[in-house]
Amino acid sequence: MRRVLSLLATPLLLAGCTPAPTETPAPIAPLHTFSFFVSDLQAPDARIADYLQGDCGMVAIARVSRIPIDDALILPDLVVQYDEAGGELRRWAKSFSSEILAISGDDLFFGASPGGDAGPFRTTPTGEVAVAVPLASNLEANARYVACPDSLHGFHDMSLVNCYQTTDVAGRPLNLAWEAGCPNNTPATP
Repeated sequence: MRRVLSLLATPLLLAGCTPAPTETPAPIAPLHTFSFFVSDLQAPDARIADYLQGDCGMVAIARVSRIPIDDALILPDLVVQYDEAGGELRRWAKSFSSEILAISGDDLFFGASPGGDAGPFRTTPTGEVAVAVPLASNLEANARYVACPDSLHGFHDMSLVNCYQTTDVAGRPLNLAWEAGCPNNTPATP
């Protein structure tokens, strides 16, 4: 009987020795594959998996958990919403040569980039990115080209910026500028 009690007491004793539960770590954001221009094709970077030849030179195929906003190496395409005076209201970053599909609230929806994961994706002004449900909108197809205001800044590394008037998914008017050209001094080979 004593042996039976000691056998029953052992698990209880061991249970008291178990460490206290720890906090659950925050989930790791999934990695998405996109293509981007880079400032230096020779710079080592664990995010870059490969390179491919794009219309403007070599582009990097990178695996990222968010769209890099202020990155010295990986250079996303920019999209800027501006007011009637040309002042910037907000900006988003997206992958190279990906189609702008829609804007809903603070989210910009965009398609796949060459060599990247299938879309669509949505991103925020802070660079958060996730696979998105397709929206019944084609912002670029419905956009009307307009002259860019002289006061619009923020595209200093691009040779061509286009401005458009369009609407978001709720039908609200938007003034948008996005990069539709090649970066100055795009490296030709890695």
